[in-house]
Amino acid sequence: MSDTPVPETREQRVERIYAQAEQSLEGVKARRVRRGPEVLIGVTVLLALAVGTVAAVDLRRLMTPSGAALAWTGAAVFGDCTAYERLSVAAPGAPADDRSSAERCQDLQAATARDRDDSSSVGIELLSVRQDRDSAQAQVRVTGPDGVADVRLELVEVSDGWAVVRTAPTCRAVGCA
Repeated sequence: MSDTPVPETREQRVERIYAQAEQSLEGVKARRVRRGPEVLIGVTVLLALAVGTVAAVDLRRLMTPSGAALAWTGAAVFGDCTAYERLSVAAPGAPADDRSSAERCQDLQAATARDRDDSSSVGIELLSVRQDRDSAQAQVRVTGPDGVADVRLELVEVSDGWAVVRTAPTCRAVGCA
């Protein structure tokens, strides 16, 4: 037999070029696979930092009279029992409310069902805030299906922020129970 090489056909040459290209891409693919978990961990850490920052800003906002007034008004208008209870105090000298928290929540949810059902037509706007050491007054405009109501809120400083003083006129204006 002769030792002369057999010339490569066109198909063989194309197959050889593709095989070389695939071989060179294997290294790149392997590096990407190794980097995958690192990228995922990095994205997760960045997401956790972003959520933490937003939460810190939101909590800090609640420690101001304006933030507490807006948050309480939203809770009172839409029936968020937890925020309503947390961000309000009974008016001094007002008759004691004999209802349990669950009963107050049920009454609040019943009183605000219409606003929750038509939430896109409800707007809450802070008009002004005036603070005097441990008390404040906020003027809030609530726009809803029944029209516009400007509500004056009395706020007091509590141990961990500010709370709205629940009064009958305030609750009539925003629909809380």
